[in-house]
Amino acid sequence: MKILFIVAHPDDEAYGPYGTIARKIQEGHKVMVFCLCTGKRPNAPEHVSKYRTEVFINNCKKIGAEYKLYDSDDLTLELNKTVNLLIPAVELYKPNIVYTHNISDMNHDHRITAEATLVACRPKPESSVNELYFFEVPSSTDWTFSQIQPTFQPNCYVDIGDYILMKQLALSKYTTETYEYPDARSVEAMTTLSKYRGYQVGFKYAEAFQLVFSRYHRNQ
Repeated sequence: MKILFIVAHPDDEAYGPYGTIARKIQEGHKVMVFCLCTGKRPNAPEHVSKYRTEVFINNCKKIGAEYKLYDSDDLTLELNKTVNLLIPAVELYKPNIVYTHNISDMNHDHRITAEATLVACRPKPESSVNELYFFEVPSSTDWTFSQIQPTFQPNCYVDIGDYILMKQLALSKYTTETYEYPDARSVEAMTTLSKYRGYQVGFKYAEAFQLVFSRYHRNQ
């Protein structure tokens, strides 16, 4: 199975679906992570972007994920340009399953990424994509306080009990993007969310996803 994770920024993979990425690789699937931005924020020192991209690459290599980094600056994603990036990339990689940001996140880049992914993964007859999921990111999915519709409604959960330490370590490497608890952008807050998603479905730790669509061919 070929699985594609599409994230907006270096650190979104660690705050979001890193445990699932690691688990899918461990299960023998071929996994690719696309990151659309370099982590260059407005008014941030140049070294911040360089450091974030290095951490992203190391996080992917650590668990055996393939990766691709695009060169957009943070908070600059535009729908048409992002669609034009993702359509050929999806057609080339031919993933069977795709995960991306929740479409109603507070972060502008997350919303553009989700919308562009929907376009790139349209279930045309020749499309390789049979399943599409949204994932959540602390401080972006939850901080809308349900004021941006449609809200994130998880209906799929992945047990990451064996991968939570990997996820904590991966996130802790982003020293410019993590803060002290009770800030939502902290290792402890991420761990608390993983516990919450876990006990919802009887796991110790879990990551939650919203299934957008699932289709199966007649010969499957």
